[in-house]
Amino acid sequence: MITQIRTALFSAILFAVGFVVVAVPLSLGLRAATPMPDLLVLSPKLDAYKAAPEKYDTVFIGSSRTFYHILPDAVEAGAAEAGCPGWNVYNLGVFGLTGAEQDWMIDQVVAAGGDSLKRIVIEDALPNERTLDGVTTNRARYFNSPDMWPAQIASITSYPESLPKRVFRAGMLTLGAGFDLSGVGRGSEILFPPGDAPEPKDFDLSNDGFEALGSIMTPDIEARRKDFEEKPEQFEQDLALYGAHSDEDVSARAAYLAKRLDQLSSRGLNAALYISPDLPELDRTPRTGEAVKALGDYKVLNFNRPDVYPDLFDRDLWFDFSHFGETGARKLSLKVGAEYCAMSSTGKESVANALR
Repeated sequence: MITQIRTALFSAILFAVGFVVVAVPLSLGLRAATPMPDLLVLSPKLDAYKAAPEKYDTVFIGSSRTFYHILPDAVEAGAAEAGCPGWNVYNLGVFGLTGAEQDWMIDQVVAAGGDSLKRIVIEDALPNERTLDGVTTNRARYFNSPDMWPAQIASITSYPESLPKRVFRAGMLTLGAGFDLSGVGRGSEILFPPGDAPEPKDFDLSNDGFEALGSIMTPDIEARRKDFEEKPEQFEQDLALYGAHSDEDVSARAAYLAKRLDQLSSRGLNAALYISPDLPELDRTPRTGEAVKALGDYKVLNFNRPDVYPDLFDRDLWFDFSHFGETGARKLSLKVGAEYCAMSSTGKESVANALR
């Protein structure tokens, strides 16, 4: 029996080693031979920017808190009123944007923007996925390539989470990377393509990348709106998060974000960090923004502060617990434009203080 077990284990190990030796190079080769997958929102918005980068001198990169909150014409109007006319803003917000994805997006924008690009605003991007479904999508596979592992790890280790949570996120990243390197499904997509190629995903770019939340209702968005309407008490409970967990160390996250601002500044760009109004994050992102400010002369648009911007925390402006509707987005964007102009022109927040 022992001999049979040893033989079986040896065979299993030999198979595993053989599979890795064959699958990994094959998967990497197939990755290099296939184009970037067409990704919802990300692909059409980035392609539209790359097609005409000369139209824009200011780009906001971030998650849905940028996508649904930064209305370019309102940012431009706010900047003009504050003494910075002529800005041309593009919204490159994407659902669920993580740190490694944002790093990649920054590189794409800087490479395409050339001399036309003057200003980039980045967000405190979202943490890495913690579900198997989340790390095995086409989008996750694309951003799990070996060259992006350092950025993924940097993002995970910078988050102010407990060690077990960070280890779990790293474990999920490892599973996702393993799934990608196995090549599962990649060869079949090349050998057996669908008879009719799917149409590229479209996106209405009439508002330079902005979309008002609720303008297109899906079951998921309807459910989020219904949940918000049915839980008025949750709004007040979330507001109470402001100032909570004040002893939680956000220094690593602040250093992570400051490093990215430094990299943009070294390229001759006017760089800023945008901290979006976001109720469930009231205990974390406001402190992160202030921690970045404390590290040096950084431009931080910290709007997740009910004490400074009480008018932005009127429940009627919100669509769900993390996002404004269009009225709230316009109100916020006017302030963003004015404050960014003030910081860019004087290095101070005089205009911002006047607006409050």
